[in-house]
Amino acid sequence: MINLGKIQIRSNQEFYVVLMSHRSGLTAAILLLITVSLVAVGLSATVTPVYAQATCYQSYSGLYPYYYPSYYGWYYPYSYGWYGNWYGIYGNYNYPYSSCVQLSVISNPANIGAQLTGGGAYYQGSTATFSVSQATIQVSPDTRYAFTQWSGDYSGVGTSGSITMNGAKTVTAVYQLQYHLSVSVQPSTIPAPSGEGWYNANDTANLSAPAPIIPVNTGTQFAFNGWQVDGGSPQSGELSVKMNAPHSVTAQYQLQYYLKITTNQGVPSGEGWYNAGSYANVTVSNPVSSSYGVSINFNGWQGDIQSSAQSTSILMDRPKTIAATWTTDSTILNLTILCGIIAALAVGIFLGFLIVKRKPDLAARLPTVPRGVRRSKSPPPTTKDQEKTKDQEKIKDQEKTRESTP
Repeated sequence: MINLGKIQIRSNQEFYVVLMSHRSGLTAAILLLITVSLVAVGLSATVTPVYAQATCYQSYSGLYPYYYPSYYGWYYPYSYGWYGNWYGIYGNYNYPYSSCVQLSVISNPANIGAQLTGGGAYYQGSTATFSVSQATIQVSPDTRYAFTQWSGDYSGVGTSGSITMNGAKTVTAVYQLQYHLSVSVQPSTIPAPSGEGWYNANDTANLSAPAPIIPVNTGTQFAFNGWQVDGGSPQSGELSVKMNAPHSVTAQYQLQYYLKITTNQGVPSGEGWYNAGSYANVTVSNPVSSSYGVSINFNGWQGDIQSSAQSTSILMDRPKTIAATWTTDSTILNLTILCGIIAALAVGIFLGFLIVKRKPDLAARLPTVPRGVRRSKSPPPTTKDQEKTKDQEKIKDQEKTRESTP
C-alpha cells in the first residue's frame, strides 16, 4: 500500500515522502524519524501523515526524474522526495499502485457547470468525502437546475456525503431542471394569489380560482375577470399550467361601480354592477293606475342623470343613483265627468220638450169654464166620468137636432 506523508520545513517549504508500506503506523514512525533528524541539524519541521487521498502513481518503467537532496538525502530505495538544487535520474523502476482506487463524482445532466468536490484517487479502505457546492445552478432568471439527490454508489439527499473506498466508486449528483411560474394580479393594489414559484420541468402547476369579488367601498368593487397566461386570452375558474417552460400568469380583476335606481311607480330595469367606463342602459315601465280615468305618466330621470327619455343610458365612471319621477293625468276622468253632465243635461232637455209638446192636447180635453166662473178645485174627472159626460153631451146634441127639425 502507498502511504503519503507531508513534511513542512521553516513553515513555508514542504516536500512529500511516499513510502511503500502496508502499515500506516510504520509511515508515521518513519516521518517522525525524518522530523527528528531535521530538527537535529537545526531545521524547524512539522510532519503531517496523509492516509486518505493521494495521487495514484501508475506503473512506470524507464527513466524517471528524481529530485535528489543536495545536502541531506535518503537512500532508502522505496522513498523519494525533493528539497535540493539539482536533479538526478533514477533508472528503470515500477511504482506499484494496486491499492489505489478511483472515486468519480459526476453530475446528471452533465455539462451544467456543477461544482463538485471529492473526486480522485483514494487508498483502498479509506473514507472519501464528496459534495456539491451549488444546490442550484441558475441558467437564466427563470430557469435553473436544482440538486435533488445522489445516485450511483451512494444514495442521499444532502449536498454532501461520504463513502468507504473498498473499490472504484462513482457517485452522481442528480439535478432537476426547473422553470419559474410568475403569478401577479392586475391591478397591482390587490393581493396576488398563491402559486408563484419553481416547478420541475413538465410538472403541472394548479392555481385555485381567487376571490370572485373584492369589495372596496360602498358602490365600488373588483370582480375577477379570469386568468391571463403569457399575455393570452383570459381563462375563468381554476387554472392548470403545464410547466414545460417559464410561464407568467396574471389574475385579471375589473373595477366595477354600482348603479342604484329608485322609483315609486312602474318596474325599473338596469340597476346593478357595471365595469368602470361602460354605459348602463336603464328604463322603467309604465304603471297601471288603480283609479279610473287617471293615468300615471313618466316625468323624467333625476339624480346623477337628467333626462326626459324613459329609456336612456348613463356613463358608469363612479357609483351613481338615479330616480324616476312621475305625474298623474286626470284628463280622461274629467272628460268622463263632463260627458256625464252633458248627457244628463241633454236628457233633461229632451224630457222637458216632450212634456211641453203634450200640454195642448191636455188643455183641449178639459171642459170649458165660462169666464168669471172659477174652476172647481175638485179633482179632475176620471176616464169613466169623462165618457159619461161625453154621452150626455151627445144626447143633448141629438135633442137639439130634433127640435130644430120641422
